[in-house]
Amino acid sequence: MNLSSPQETYLRDQAALAEAAHAGRRRSWWRRNGSTLLLLSPLLLFMIGVFAAPMIFQIAFAFFERVLVAGVLWLPKPAFYLGNFYQAFADPVYRYSIFFTVGVALVTTIANILLALPVAYFLARMNVVGRSIIELSFLLPIFGEIFTIYALAYALTPQGPFNWLLTNLKLISTPLSIVGNPWVVIVWMSLPTLSVLLIRSAFSNVDIVYEEAAQTMGASPWKIFFRVTVPLAKNGIAGAFLLVFSAGVGAYTIPLVLVGPYNDWLTNKIQREINPYFNYPMASALGVILTLICALLFYLYLGTQEEKRSDS
Repeated sequence: MNLSSPQETYLRDQAALAEAAHAGRRRSWWRRNGSTLLLLSPLLLFMIGVFAAPMIFQIAFAFFERVLVAGVLWLPKPAFYLGNFYQAFADPVYRYSIFFTVGVALVTTIANILLALPVAYFLARMNVVGRSIIELSFLLPIFGEIFTIYALAYALTPQGPFNWLLTNLKLISTPLSIVGNPWVVIVWMSLPTLSVLLIRSAFSNVDIVYEEAAQTMGASPWKIFFRVTVPLAKNGIAGAFLLVFSAGVGAYTIPLVLVGPYNDWLTNKIQREINPYFNYPMASALGVILTLICALLFYLYLGTQEEKRSDS
């Protein structure tokens, strides 16, 4: 007779009960969240296929080494190789392109936000006729970017309407050669579009009572705007800053069309590393650097949000 059989039977019963309870919890969780997961599954698959998987391949390729095969073909070789990142900052061409891209993005973002502030405040506080049409006009350069850029490129040619207008107004005697100048891209990127709508939404959420209270205390309109309204809307302004800066760092189409294929923007350097040089590891390393710059800015933005929650 086995004396331990009652104990073993008890343990088996307890394990079976625990398994049944665990299975019941799984079924209960699936009943509550199964439909949500099924609805989100196409979006999750899209995010994995379009964003997550390419990002993983990009990071992996950044550490690959490029080797010459048969003396005619360069191919990436799997290896934990940091030379691509070193070359990105050691080579003066890459280093200048990185600082040029980040510097232009920073300057144009600051100018963009400063120009967007008064327009956004006007739309948020004033009863503007045709507000929906005005707000829609700020979205056109985004959704119809390629058409807007080519239209701008034509308008700025020596035979375009811009030079025609200046010539007929007797402001210039010979047409200006504007296309091909990086300053055209800098000015265009400084013009506010989506940032106006984001900041307008932030201003709309600021209770006008605070502005009226500051006004009754003798504050000037400028002081009310910069000491009351802007600080209360700083989260929306910071979000707009992050979005515009990210778009500026990743700008490719605008410099390509308005300046040409041999511009100093880093995105153009990445494209040229792939075609015609087939240097995928170097292109991936440059892309990772751009991603890290935007990720750092996003981390700082999230830090301000956490500080706000802790203060409240």
